[in-house]
Amino acid sequence: MYKKECRSCSSDNLNKVMSLGMSPLANNLLSSVNDNDELYPLELMYCEKCTNVQLSYVVPPEKMFDDYLYVSSTAKSFRDHFGKAAKLYRENFNLNHNSLVVDIGSNDGVALKPFKDMGIGVLGVDPASNLVELANNNGIKTVKGYFDINLSNKIKDEFGLADIVTASNVFAHSDKLKEIVDGAFNILKRNGCFIVEVQYLFDTLNDMTFDNIYHEHVNFWSVTSIGYFFDRLDYAIAKVEHIDTHGGSIRLYVYRRHDEFEVDKSVYNFIKREKEFKLNQTKTYLDFSDRVQTIKNNVRDNFKKLKQKYKTIVGYGSPAKATTSLNYFEINNEYIDYIVEDNSLKHNKLIPNVRIPIFSKDKLNESIPDVIIVMAWNFFEEIKKNNSHLIEKGVKFYSIKDLEKEEI
Repeated sequence: MYKKECRSCSSDNLNKVMSLGMSPLANNLLSSVNDNDELYPLELMYCEKCTNVQLSYVVPPEKMFDDYLYVSSTAKSFRDHFGKAAKLYRENFNLNHNSLVVDIGSNDGVALKPFKDMGIGVLGVDPASNLVELANNNGIKTVKGYFDINLSNKIKDEFGLADIVTASNVFAHSDKLKEIVDGAFNILKRNGCFIVEVQYLFDTLNDMTFDNIYHEHVNFWSVTSIGYFFDRLDYAIAKVEHIDTHGGSIRLYVYRRHDEFEVDKSVYNFIKREKEFKLNQTKTYLDFSDRVQTIKNNVRDNFKKLKQKYKTIVGYGSPAKATTSLNYFEINNEYIDYIVEDNSLKHNKLIPNVRIPIFSKDKLNESIPDVIIVMAWNFFEEIKKNNSHLIEKGVKFYSIKDLEKEEI
């Protein structure tokens, strides 16, 4: 469905500033070569009224989230991130065994496990049946569903009110954000905090991480645009922190406008920085689009050079961003022989449209490749460290970001 109005301010004055063409759903890997590729427009629209950036086309969420292959706990860096966050929240919000933390889009419970280990009450909410089952089997109480006011009422009736509600890397995923926010505050105690972590538009443009654009992310937030969104709903951002997840994200502490809180100077500092970077100008996004096209040209040239020089090129990691980049770059199984992946849910599947097969790491033991291209570039150093034995055997490791340069 084409989204004709701004998700933040409802304006219909949206300008198309970037197109990555027709692209498959990023996490909907193929189970067999006989599966059909479903392609949808992947375009960015910019709202001149409130500076919001969103996709032009919204895919029905059940196509993407009812059965989900991304498991957050696979990466140690994510486990560490949420462990540190839990300790921070326990201290800042005086959480104890009488407290309740609710996590929206809780995946396999990675963000809630540290709270549970500290004796704090937890509840996860997620629409993916496979992940809900996995979390419950691991002792993280999780309910299935798309979070809205109706589900929040059921949670309130059964579990009571929450001290904090978290939504980590899910606030970009929904076309029904008002329902999520109102549902969150419906289950929060007075002066309770809604904590949102979301990929940061500033970093996407500044670091050229365009591969974080895919159909699951229907919105791309700056502090300016998301502040406008919350303000219209009578909520307010009290504090903003920059965090390293997903190539650069922000953590927002949100309250009811009439609750007791102080607005930290970080909010104003982020907005000032965004204005200086010209996130409020259409030309900034058009220039970004031009630079992404240059990256495509560089990547294709560098793959051709590698293919001429080396016999076997293998990818490492099949995150959602790999589906975006490989399809946009038009890099298929003629360039990459196969991809290895730590997440077992993705084994023996294929990247849609480009048809690159995915295997477990055991595949590397059958025949050592000449080159490994790390598609999960945000875990590049971690992956190299975990596979140092291959480097010792002469395997050359590149991040896909290395190939975006004119020369490698």
